Amino acid sequence: MYNFAENIKNIQFHRVPFLSTRLLALLIPKMRKLENLGIYKCQLIHVGDTMRLLEIIRTDRMLGKEDQVNLDFFPNYHVGPPEELGKYSVGTYGACWDNWGGDTILAIWAMVCRIIPQARKQGIDFESPHTAFRQWLEKSPCWRVEEVLKTFSDPTCDVAKFAALVDCRNPDHYGDVHKFTSKIKHRPQGWKWYYF
Repeated sequence: MYNFAENIKNIQFHRVPFLSTRLLALLIPKMRKLENLGIYKCQLIHVGDTMRLLEIIRTDRMLGKEDQVNLDFFPNYHVGPPEELGKYSVGTYGACWDNWGGDTILAIWAMVCRIIPQARKQGIDFESPHTAFRQWLEKSPCWRVEEVLKTFSDPTCDVAKFAALVDCRNPDHYGDVHKFTSKIKHRPQGWKWYYF
């Protein structure tokens, strides 16, 4: 890669054990002709690194060609034990190896609400069903992904409806905005997200 980086147009990384965003930050800017980059199930690159990846593929590009690289990204997915093992089995873990007692789903949607607009600005499709990122979202603990993404994309969307869909696993309302009481367990601020 050091000798031929200038000529590489397409490259894919599948389950590369020690690949990280730091290493990619050294490699990708040297690939001046890169058009397609695929990163799939690399252990050290998780969904929280998506914004960094979007930044890396713009680094050191010629003026007017900052958005020439198309990214296809499937973050690391923690596969747990099969659900058939018994009543104490929890199945796959998804985003993190321990999803118990936390709001993993809310954290994923909070990140996606920043990732999708940035990807759109760069001309990268993370929302279509054929893309790796969308397939990761479908496998993740999130429910009703297509409906949430459509609601998120609608500029006239009611924020309460979006919040109810994001929290659709809650047995109190299952995403129904009419039953949504704006109370989410472990979140004193309710459905309103903290922006910083």
